[in-house]
Amino acid sequence: MKHFLIVVMTMYLAMFRPVSANADPVAVFDMEFINFSQEVEFGAKNEAEYRRIAMLSVYLRELLEGSGRYEVVDLTLLGDDVARYGGVFSCNRCEEKLARKAGVPTSITGAVQKLSVLVQTVILRERDAATGAVLQLYQTDIRGNTDEAWKRGLKWLVDNRLLVEKE
Repeated sequence: MKHFLIVVMTMYLAMFRPVSANADPVAVFDMEFINFSQEVEFGAKNEAEYRRIAMLSVYLRELLEGSGRYEVVDLTLLGDDVARYGGVFSCNRCEEKLARKAGVPTSITGAVQKLSVLVQTVILRERDAATGAVLQLYQTDIRGNTDEAWKRGLKWLVDNRLLVEKE
């Protein structure tokens, strides 16, 4: 259900955003939350972090569409295939197969890795669908486990790394 809502929201937002004639089609998969913190050993699960990663998936699509450089393609037809792999960021290159099946040349995946209560790392990876080669891989550390900190970290990566490298 969560995946369905994210896709519907993304499609709705895309209807009102002009796409540049030069926009590159891209498959953008939901971001993944990976918890490396010590709290996992004690069975802790912070529901706010799982809501936050869903919010960040939508925000990533908004940033890419809004840049005019990317056209985020509809991946609803891949629903069962995506679900089969689970987290696309850590599925061992499944995103290249999924992007090829969607008919697009590249994919973008991402993750937030929680290292401690204070430190998280936001990661973005762009992969070539034909060769599987990683075209771009960026990460930044953020401080603070809040919606604002996560969004600020992602926006910084998109604005200052992902989009800059393509100019």
